[in-house]
Parts: sequence; structure tokens; C-alpha cells
Amino acid sequence: MQIFMDRNSVIGFSLIFLILIGYYWYTAPTPEQQAALQRQQDSLARVELEQTRQEQNQAAATHEASLDTQATSAPADSGLVGVLGLMSEQWAGNNPGEVIAFENSELALDFDQRGGTLRSVTLKNHNNADNGQVALVQAASSQQEWVWNTPGYGPVSSRDFLWKVQSKTDKELVLRLNGNDGAYMDQVYRFDDNQGFKLSYQLVLHDVDYLMQRNNSDLEFTWNHKPVRQERELKWEKQNTTVVYQLKGEQPDKLGMGSEEEETFKNRLQWVAFKQQYFSCILAAQNGFATDSKVRANELPETMTGESAEDGDPIRQLGTSLFVEYGREADKTYDFAYYFGPNHYRTLDALDLGVDNGQFQRIVPLGWGIFGWVNRYIVIPVFDLLDDRIASMGIIILLLTFIIKLILLPLVYKSYLSTAKMRILKPEIDIIKTKYPDVQKQQAENMALYRKAGVSPLSGCVPMLFQLPILFALFQFFPNAFELRQKSFLWASDLSTWDGPSLGFHIPFYGDHVSIFTLMMTASTLLYTHLNNQISGVSGQMKYIGYFMPIIFLGVLNDYASGLTWYYFVSNIITFSQQFIIRRMVDDEKLKAQIAENKKKPVTKSKFQQRMEDAMKASQQKAKR
Repeated sequence: MQIFMDRNSVIGFSLIFLILIGYYWYTAPTPEQQAALQRQQDSLARVELEQTRQEQNQAAATHEASLDTQATSAPADSGLVGVLGLMSEQWAGNNPGEVIAFENSELALDFDQRGGTLRSVTLKNHNNADNGQVALVQAASSQQEWVWNTPGYGPVSSRDFLWKVQSKTDKELVLRLNGNDGAYMDQVYRFDDNQGFKLSYQLVLHDVDYLMQRNNSDLEFTWNHKPVRQERELKWEKQNTTVVYQLKGEQPDKLGMGSEEEETFKNRLQWVAFKQQYFSCILAAQNGFATDSKVRANELPETMTGESAEDGDPIRQLGTSLFVEYGREADKTYDFAYYFGPNHYRTLDALDLGVDNGQFQRIVPLGWGIFGWVNRYIVIPVFDLLDDRIASMGIIILLLTFIIKLILLPLVYKSYLSTAKMRILKPEIDIIKTKYPDVQKQQAENMALYRKAGVSPLSGCVPMLFQLPILFALFQFFPNAFELRQKSFLWASDLSTWDGPSLGFHIPFYGDHVSIFTLMMTASTLLYTHLNNQISGVSGQMKYIGYFMPIIFLGVLNDYASGLTWYYFVSNIITFSQQFIIRRMVDDEKLKAQIAENKKKPVTKSKFQQRMEDAMKASQQKAKR
């Protein structure tokens, strides 16, 4: 089989490889950032340890006191009893309250009677890396509460009270806190028949203005959340765990991944999401949250998780403090909605949580600019079309690759024609190189030869550059495609992570495991390079660059999704086939005859060629001075 590859093609591939390597190293933390992060983690570890000691001491003191006084549901502080009135009868004291279960076909939820808020969330139809159900929220690592200021006393929390089950059906749960003269607070949770991952949520206030301090009556909702590990590859899950949010009238944004960050907003916040690699917890407000709401993301101390976190262990600290205005109305209802589910683009795109222009699909990172457009309007529609008809995800990737290569075939054909013409002109170019030792003079003579022969030296590179957006788009798509998660193909048990065996030891730059699809991709790329070098006659540094780049990517892509490297391998095989067919179709003798005819015609200069010549002449004159 004969394959071709000229200097322009090598340059094009090399540019692509260099850009990808630059992207990889650019996103990696610098040694200074790693050192700063380590100092932060050490500091957090000391703080966490001190907090743990204080909590243990406080718990011991509380337990000892409870043995003497016994836990009651009434507050000991008479001043607070006077402020709360009948609501003090539901004071929790030391009583943890009951756990209230609520579920539908997708979600299994537990609520704390103490506080009336979510205790845990389990996805019934999705498994973690250990084959247990995905627990997006766990009682040990997540806490929610409402806080408001009482007149003359100060802040109290919803967790200070035991909320009564006012009513409960298969689709609705109402938890109530009773006050004076028929006043109450309700927390109402409802399942949506058409959106199984959605949970509607209302906070209802009725005649509770006497409980709110004047001039400081806004309510604050805090949610401190430590997402737990769900995936096999901890490194990628930690890097993809962060807070995503959308402000009114703006595009969604996110806090830095793998760094510590906090944002306070002066614009109205519409929704906030605690994003993991393949799942998210979203909270949205129909009328938005008030200004000064904030979100934060922090690294956990190494003493708590580190690089050895097991399934179900926390991997990061996320949090939000959200404010809603209360104008002391007799009746006030706040409408919210939760989403607990996969980061599946189509599911999030169709998600309705009651906010204007809520672009939840932006949680899925598909790349910026043209790369994101290629994924949204080309790759995902084709992928979904195949997914509806074919069960095997590996076959879907194969067909997707074939379709993409078929679309790009005209560019490949044009690139080959340019390569063939340059190969025919190579003897004359070699003569020019020997005749004119001066590089600038060589370039001028080469341009004159190209113009006379009707050949453009850029026509071989331009088709390669047009393929760059698709290459980058797929590089972003496959590692973030929920569809690949836990889907097996051949020996790969999960196309969303690396395939192959673990080594039991670590090799610098390569890792502690072997990705077989990455080896296949590398071998096919090296073979491709070798055959093309033989045919095109590439020599010198360009020859070795062609061999060097696949070796670099053997280490870079060893940790990536096996679906991505399977795509690259299939792409190489299809490229071999295309080039073999094109080479059989194109007659070099006819091309030679065409070039000979072009040389007989009067030479016409394009504006681009004229500018190139003018630039060369100016450069030569400057050099002579």
C-alpha cells in the first residue's frame, strides 16, 4: 500500500500536535501553583483538625449535659421563647429528629425532620465505579439550612427546629413549622412527572413577619457540599469538580477547576450547580437570588482525601450562600427547583427549572468558540442520530469517525493534489537550492516557479488547518460525553476512562497503567509517518518531528478516555484507506502534463503573490544595507 505525506502535511500535523501539547501543559498547574496549593492544603488540614477537636469537645460536653437534663424540644433561653412564641414548641434542642424518605423512578431522597431540608440524594438507575448507586448528596458531607434574623435576639436556623410532616403523597411532601395565630413556614417538595431528575421546591411564609427583624429581614440559604467520588479515575474527577452558575442576562460561568476560589455577585444569580465529572446538583430560583449571594470552591485537606480517595469519599469542598428578599408580606412564596442527575447534554438542554434563558447544557464543557460550535451543531446531532439506532458505543464512534472523514474527503483530496504537484516540482526546486545559496533568493525563485507552474505551496497546509476545529472539538467531546460512561467495547470496560491493565508501578511521563487503544493509535501513527517519509522523501528535522510527536502523545493520552483514542485509531485506518484510493485515482503523468501546459501560459500574479514578492524584495534590500 502506498501512502503519501509531503512537507506541508507534516507541518500541518506538527502544528496540531504542538497546539494540543500546549493546551495540555497550559492547563496543568505550574510548580509554583502546586507549591501554593500544597501550602493551602496543609493550612486547611490544620484548621480542619482544630475544628474536629473543638467539635468533639463540644459534642462530649453536650452529651454529658444531656445525661443530666435530658434532651427536650423546648429552648432553654426564655428570651428566645418570647420571640418565637408557639414556634418554640418545635425547637429541636438535642433531638436529631426523624429521616423522611421520598422517591420517584429516578431519585431516592431523604429529608431531615430537623431543618426540613435535604439529607441525601441517590440516583437509582446509575452506578458509581464500585457498582453501588450514585450518591450525589450524603448526610455526612452535605448540609443545607435557612437562616433569618429574629427581632432583639439574632439569627436562628431552620435546623434549630423539628419540622412536622404536614402532608405526604407519592408526588408531594410538605414540612411545616407552626407559629402564633395560624402563622407557619412550609417547605414543599414536588416531583415532576415529565422530568424525573427534577424536584420542585417552595418556601412558603404565612404571617411570620413578627419573627423577622425589621430592616434586616432577608433570608439566607446556605448549602455546604462535599461531593463524593463516583468515578474510577480520581485525577479527572477532581479536575472536573467545581461550581457552575449563571447570572441574569449573562452566559454561564464557573469557578476555577482544581483551585480555591470564591465569587460574590452584585447581579441577580439565577442558578448554581455543584458539578462533578458526570453528574451535577443544580438549584435554581424562579425570580433569582438577591445580590451579595456567593459561591465558593476549596480543596480538601490531604488528611481527609488526597490522591487515595475511595468511592464514596469526599473529593472537594463546594458551597453557596444565597439570599432572598422578604418585604414582610403576609403571604410570600419562593419558587425553586433542584436537578440531581447526569451531565448529559440533551437532558440539560431540555431541562426546565423555571428560569429565563437557563442554559444548563453549558455545564457540559464542549470547548470555547468554534470548537464548541462544532460539537453542538455537528458532532452531537450526528452522535445522537447514531445512538438512537445502534447499541454498541464503540461501533457508534467508528461510524461517527467514518462520517467525519467522509465530510473531510474533498479537503484530503485537494491536499493530495497539492502534494503530488510539489513532488513533481521537487527536482527543479533542488536545482534552485543548488544554484542560489542565498535563502531569500531561493524563496523568490521558488515562488516564481510555483506561479509559473500554477501551484500554490499553501494549498497543502490549508486543508489540514480546516480540520483543526474538528480535531479539537472531538478532543473536548469524548472525555466529557456522558454517553460513554461505563459503556464497554471489546476489552475496554468503560470508554470514558483508560482501558487496559495496571502496571503496579509508575513510569515517569507514562503512568502506572497501559492504555491499549492508545498503543494502537501510536503504532498506527508511527506506521503512517514511516510510510509517508519513504514516499515523500522528507528528511532532516521534519522527518524526526513526525516520529517524535506520536511518542509524546503516547504519554499524554494514556490517561484519557479510551473512546477518544479508539476514535484516533479508527481515524488513522480510514485515512490510510482514503489515501490509498486517492493515489490509485490520480495519474502523476497527467499532472506533469498539466504543469507543463501551465508553464507555457502567460504568468498572471495574484494580489497575494505580488505582496509576497514585494515583501521579499524589501527584505533583500534591507539585508544589503
